[in-house]
This record gives sequence, C-alpha cells and structure tokens, in this order.
Amino acid sequence: MRDTTRCSRCVLPATYPGITFDDRGVCSACTSHDRQASPAPTGGSKALLELVSRSSSSSAPYQVVVPLSGGKDSAYALYAMRRIYGLRTLAVNFDNGFRSRPAEDNLHALVTSLETDLVSLKPDWGLMRALYAAFLRDPGEFCTVCNAMGYLVIMSFVVAEQQRLNARLPIVGAWSKQLEAMPGVYSFDVRYFHDVIAAAGLSDRLRRSALVNEQCLDTLLNAPDPRQLALGESAPVSYLLLPDHLDWNYRAIGETLRREAGWRAPADSENETHFDCTAYPAAKYLERRKYGFSQSTITYCALVRSGQMTRNHALAMLDRESIAEPAEFEPFLNSIGLTPAEVNWNGRWHPQRR
Repeated sequence: MRDTTRCSRCVLPATYPGITFDDRGVCSACTSHDRQASPAPTGGSKALLELVSRSSSSSAPYQVVVPLSGGKDSAYALYAMRRIYGLRTLAVNFDNGFRSRPAEDNLHALVTSLETDLVSLKPDWGLMRALYAAFLRDPGEFCTVCNAMGYLVIMSFVVAEQQRLNARLPIVGAWSKQLEAMPGVYSFDVRYFHDVIAAAGLSDRLRRSALVNEQCLDTLLNAPDPRQLALGESAPVSYLLLPDHLDWNYRAIGETLRREAGWRAPADSENETHFDCTAYPAAKYLERRKYGFSQSTITYCALVRSGQMTRNHALAMLDRESIAEPAEFEPFLNSIGLTPAEVNWNGRWHPQRR
C-alpha cells in the first residue's frame, strides 16, 4: 500500500484531488460532511413519501422501477419499495457484460423472495466492447461507460414503458453520494462520455442501438449530472435516489437483506460492495495506480464519518489492499481487445464540461 498522509479522522489520503487538511489534520471532506443537513428520517423524507403516495394510486401493472445490479444498495432499494412501502415494483438490470455469478444468484433470490418481475437490458456486446476500448485508449478508465450507459438504457426503457402503459413510472435508484461519490476523480457528466465516444467515431453507433432513445440521450447530454434529474412532470422520467431520502445504515441493510430477501455477499467481500461486477478488480487497479486509492477507500471514509466503521478497522482493510496488478486485469483487457500498451495511463479522468 502506498505510504501517504491520511486524514486524522477518516482515512482519506492526501493524494485525493483538491483535498485540504486543517491544523488538526482533518480533511475538507470530513468538514463538509459535518456541515451537511442531518440524515433523512427513518420513515422517509417528504419527497419520498410523496412519490410513494402518487405511485400507490397508479393502476399500472407496476408502480415503480428499481434498477437492480445484485449488489447491496440496489437490493435494499428494491426491498424498501416492495416491503416497506408496498408498491408494485419492476426490477431492471443493466447487464454491462461483466455481471458476476454472485450478482446473478442475488437477482434470482431477490425477485423470487420479493415477488417482483425482472427485466435485463444488455446492449450489444460489440458496442459495449468498443465503448470500453475507447475510454481506456483516451482518458484511461472505463467506469464512466457503465455509469452513462446504465442511466441511458434504463431511462430509455422506462420512457418506452410509460408510453406503452400511459402511466408515469418513477425510477428509484440506490446510488449513494455519501458512500460512493468521487468528485474530482470521476465525472458523471454524460456529455463527457459522449465527447470521448464521438472522438472515437462511435456516436452514431450508439444512437442506432435498439436500447437507446435519442430524446433520452439528448436530455442527459444537457444534464450536468444524470442523478439529479428533476422530479417534475417536464422531465422524461421521475428519478429519486433512495439513500438521500431514507436512513441508510450500511450494516443493518445487509443484515435485513440476508434475513428477509435471500441476498448474499461473497465471503471475501467484507465491505459487501462491487462484487456484482467481474471487472471491478481492473477498475480498482486503475484507480489505485493513478491516485493511490480506490472506490473502496471512499466507502470506508464515509462509514468512518457516520460511525458505522472505526478508523482502525478501515486502516486494517486498506492494509490488505495491494497496488499490484491483479490477476483479472490482463483477461479483462483481452476481453475488449486491448493490450496494456494501449491504455492511456496518464489521461485526464475528470474534464470540465465543454
């Protein structure tokens, strides 16, 4: 593990872009966390309860759409909307081409135990392979492909379903700003995604995809952050991030899912995140090689700040990580037709909007 200065409160390293420390050694991310509003109430925020109230009156076959990867956060979003709020749900899985066996097992267990239908959306592998390769050749990362395509494909599906059923179908997602946001590292700007693929000559190919609605793509191109789409009727879809509107106790969520929904995490996945993607070890390697930390570090920091993990435990977890190239990296590159020499190791991952 890289030797580096870390926040005296959480474990965020000094290598994080733009991070500062006060005279106590506390990082600016911790200071910002302390200034934020108190957590959402256990029963749900006003916006969440209003969404549930509106949706419950719908006569459509299902009243809410929940993107479901098989990981813990999305699994709990499905559980909450189905069991806590009693809505008819449709689970929608975006298959990025690297869905893991544990994720597939969880998908089956969840839709069975929660009695909900599942739709899996899998774009043409040739297109996805080309998009991954374009990103690795240009900025040198590939997670943006999954993020952008996931939002685009699921939104396109929901828009089509709204037209078919003549009903408004809100999307309730489970991405957690507190646990996962990496500002200054990744950009969730779909225009950035489109700029990269356009430079690679893939824009028209994307627009011709059977799973892509061009109106949805244009909407996302004009939204600095697809996660912040308005809930108003003027938006193509209504979108709500559940962790922003409900008490999100990371450990209790896992226990509830294991006990009541048949969900499981691999035995070696102590922090129970990202095991749903077989490409995650490659992504983590790229993150650590470039910045000296990974997405897991950000999650540990958030858990320490919220009192759900001790700092010593987080440090112990980080000590178990290695910056060495994982065994999965070369097979991952082979699967998309690249060699290590073709990866842009010095690319800029977080450009400004053009």
